[in-house]
Amino acid sequence: MAKLFLLNPDFIDKKREDNIRYFCPHAAQMLGVLNYYPRLKELLEVVYVDFERPRKVLVDLIGEENQSCPNLVIPKSEVTPDDDLSYFDSYGEYYFQNNEELIYRYLSEKYGIGIPH
Repeated sequence: MAKLFLLNPDFIDKKREDNIRYFCPHAAQMLGVLNYYPRLKELLEVVYVDFERPRKVLVDLIGEENQSCPNLVIPKSEVTPDDDLSYFDSYGEYYFQNNEELIYRYLSEKYGIGIPH
């Protein structure tokens, strides 16, 4: 199953001294898309990760240099000939994409949802 990695809400950026809680607007937008298209929640596993790096679960799957979020990770074993993953990167046994516009493009092509306008 494809996994969509999003940052946990209410994180504190420990590199700053202000102790302000933050949320990732890109993750919030992705969650909005999941709410618009509830069937996606059955087709994707949403995994929340902490803001701090390293994000071990992502590092283990697609390498330390690829741990940005949101990140859609697809096992190569689940790819079909109809899947256009030409705009995805590859690492080990996985394809991944952390550009949200390209994630939306994939979700539209694969699952027939709309794209941002």
